[in-house]
Amino acid sequence: MATLQYAGIGARATPARVLADMTVMAGWLARTGWHLSSGGADGADSAFAAGAPAEQRTVWLPWRGYGAHRGPECRVLSAAELAACMEVAALSHPAWERCSPGVRKLHARNAAILLGERLDRPVDAVVCWSEGGTAIGGTGIGIRIAEAHGIPVLNLGTMAPRAVCERLRDIRRAGPGS
Repeated sequence: MATLQYAGIGARATPARVLADMTVMAGWLARTGWHLSSGGADGADSAFAAGAPAEQRTVWLPWRGYGAHRGPECRVLSAAELAACMEVAALSHPAWERCSPGVRKLHARNAAILLGERLDRPVDAVVCWSEGGTAIGGTGIGIRIAEAHGIPVLNLGTMAPRAVCERLRDIRRAGPGS
């Protein structure tokens, strides 16, 4: 069974019932051969990470020590990788010039979550939550990057968990890169 990757992202203010669904889904996805790519933030990122074993997740950090995360699954971008990821994130942000350096690093991390550190290994799907399925905030940057790269976005703000899992099962059956 080939390993597929999914980005597990969403708002820090994701409702508790959705966070619980994310954790259960992450466990199911791990058991069915999916690898989590996420960002280590509170809320949705942490819920996905709680369900995925460390060996089946990559936690992209905007800087060393972010959120007190450490371990072999944690990854901090090099200066060159960060610069390339910032270029991608800037294209999806409506007011990049107003972002502080720290916020730019957070958004660059979103590009790595979705496309890999060298921007050459896109995830096979995005599972997220945003209120009403809208592309707002940091999650919105992730949604826009995914859409620009043809990555399916499965938003728990508009889809039931069962429907998301069925769609992921279909993606698995089609194979990586389909």
